[in-house]
Amino acid sequence: MEDREFTIESFYKFVGERKLMGARCRKCGNLMVPPRPVCPKCYSRDMEWVELSGKGIVESFTIIHVPTVLLKGREPYTVAVVKLDEGPRIPGIVVGVQDPNRIKIGDRVEVDFEEAGELPPGITWPTWPRYIFVRSSHG
Repeated sequence: MEDREFTIESFYKFVGERKLMGARCRKCGNLMVPPRPVCPKCYSRDMEWVELSGKGIVESFTIIHVPTVLLKGREPYTVAVVKLDEGPRIPGIVVGVQDPNRIKIGDRVEVDFEEAGELPPGITWPTWPRYIFVRSSHG
């Protein structure tokens, strides 16, 4: 699909294009999100990019009340481990559910994207765009 390296930087370049991408091993079919250049199951380097649906279910979550410097002002916010319909699990912020009574294990979510914000003074960190999750309006 793409001639990009299987790195976290490439992953976030796709996120900036509003695509959630994974790397699939052509030898054993293992799907990795974020991508890796070597399959941890069979050690093959024969990978291909795969665009994912971005839909999945919440497997676990926590409500963050003391944010990282980069997310100051968004607290409280929810971080969940989402099992994508394609199989891989990835962590992500679930927007709009600061009240722990408004989210539960098994909730359907889907990916959305937001631009990278400005960094606070003195902070040097990659200014990559983010993938986030929103509650799915349909199953």
